[in-house]
Amino acid sequence: MNSELNARLRQPLKSDYAEALGWATYCFAILEWNVVWCCERICPGSLITIVHDELTAGKIAKKFYDLSRNMRGSKERASLEKLAQQFMRLKDLRNSVVHGKPCTGPNGDARLSDKTVFEISDLHAAADAFSECSIEINGILHGFLATYVPSKFNQ
Repeated sequence: MNSELNARLRQPLKSDYAEALGWATYCFAILEWNVVWCCERICPGSLITIVHDELTAGKIAKKFYDLSRNMRGSKERASLEKLAQQFMRLKDLRNSVVHGKPCTGPNGDARLSDKTVFEISDLHAAADAFSECSIEINGILHGFLATYVPSKFNQ
């Protein structure tokens, strides 16, 4: 295979769209790893399983939801359960973006689409939604879960 230097620049993608796509992708990765670390705190050993079994975001979302749902009742558990449901929805949004189909948008520029064409503003909104959820999860991860003692049911 002959690799042309800077071949990526031959794609019809403007840098502002690539940047917005990068923000959305990176912000989701941070969110996903905050979720993974919550799973580890709730049920030690989860990290090894998630990495070793190369769990998809969907399987990580289900694991996070199941683990949070099975915790002892508390306001933090309720928050984690709500955030786990939110992560499931955000995972679907991320999948729509990352697995989107290349197309030409209404303005003639290269875009990704699923059920709709993703414009820069949509990608920024996705990155913000990923970050807002991640920030909430991170607060619980480094707050409540920092001293959490798992029950035998979570092991």
